[in-house]
Amino acid sequence: MPSIQSKLSTGLLLSLIIAFTSLWILVSINVQFLAKEYITSRLKHDAESLLNTIHFDNKGLFTVDDTRIDLLFNQPFSGHYFVISTDKQSISSRSLWDYRLKTANINTGIQLRKLEQGPELQSLLLVSGGYEKQGNKLTISIAEDLNPINKNINQFKYWFAAMAFGMLLILVILQVLILRKSLAPLSRIQTELRLLQQGQLKKLGTESPSELRPLIDEVNHLLGLTEHRIRRSRDALSDLAHAIKKPLTVIRQITDKNTITDANRATLIKQTEDIYRISDNILKRARLAGHSHTGALFSFADDLPALLKTLQGMYAAKNMQLTTDVQDNIMCPVDREDMLELLGNLLDNAYKWAATSILLNVYTDTELHISIEDDGPGVNPEMIDDLSIRGIRLDEKVQGHGFGLAITADIISDYNGNISFSDSAELGGFRAEITLPLQHNNNTH
Repeated sequence: MPSIQSKLSTGLLLSLIIAFTSLWILVSINVQFLAKEYITSRLKHDAESLLNTIHFDNKGLFTVDDTRIDLLFNQPFSGHYFVISTDKQSISSRSLWDYRLKTANINTGIQLRKLEQGPELQSLLLVSGGYEKQGNKLTISIAEDLNPINKNINQFKYWFAAMAFGMLLILVILQVLILRKSLAPLSRIQTELRLLQQGQLKKLGTESPSELRPLIDEVNHLLGLTEHRIRRSRDALSDLAHAIKKPLTVIRQITDKNTITDANRATLIKQTEDIYRISDNILKRARLAGHSHTGALFSFADDLPALLKTLQGMYAAKNMQLTTDVQDNIMCPVDREDMLELLGNLLDNAYKWAATSILLNVYTDTELHISIEDDGPGVNPEMIDDLSIRGIRLDEKVQGHGFGLAITADIISDYNGNISFSDSAELGGFRAEITLPLQHNNNTH
């Protein structure tokens, strides 16, 4: 794909070429028009001057006072000609010699203008007008050679085209220099991205033009999201390793013995089931998180039904009654993948420990509030403060809630929110309540 600079340079060059070409055509047409208008005005003035040199006798014949006529009309093929005609006679200027202009008598007060081929390939502008003098009607036709004027106009066009081309070249060079300077921040960002890839930087610099700031802020936001998700993934792997370490140790101790008793066999089965259960719960969390694009915000209208459908399928055997009270048109400031993992963990715990009923309530005021309650056995009040402490996150032997809550607490902390655990006043089991600010700062990540 062509670079931005080449696209802008090409677009600018084409725009300038079109603009200068249009200007050249417009100026040329207007110069030609103004020249003809000026010559026409002058020929009309010459016709009126000739009219003053004409005298009619009693028979209706006219004579022209040659002493009052411009010498150009006496010089052969000078480019200045006239023809005076009536119904009875016609007189032409000496400059025409034996050449005859195509003229016709016209009515008084009428004026006509046309181009006509003259002697010696001259291009003549012929202006004819109808006049009346001493009670006699006559037509005066004045012509002038346009070739000298056209030659000057053509020279002007060439010079104008040359100057326009020079200005075009200068503008293109200046624009290329301006583009290079303007696009320099993109080159710097490219260098910073290379350093990010090499691990020498953690985020892009924010010193950039205002047009690039949203892009840089979004990239830094996504880098923060990725970093926190990698950290949570590492924590999850650490938890998994910690959780299965004890069962594996027991299995190894038993298998190191020469004989396997019935008690040892039962212990092996129990430890194997523990490993299976832990792995199954981790796979459930992966299913709840689903597949999403980093940076997309969670939508309660679109994403929540799919999450609940997945949970109902996972716990279909329990025939759970789920009641949802979600306010319409809620703006969620949380990334889709983060919210899926957050709600997935809490709802998975609720489905896991509830007897028959779960209540999900979502509303906003100055903040986003999410509460999840169940009618399960609840949790020992002395252990509420330990639910989100790392190290017991995967300890499923504790009666009540706790699995995945540390991950949930990490996500909420990333968004400057709060989570609290208590007994459910409505259902009698466990209640988890989340509070999140409606506007999340990208720089938090």
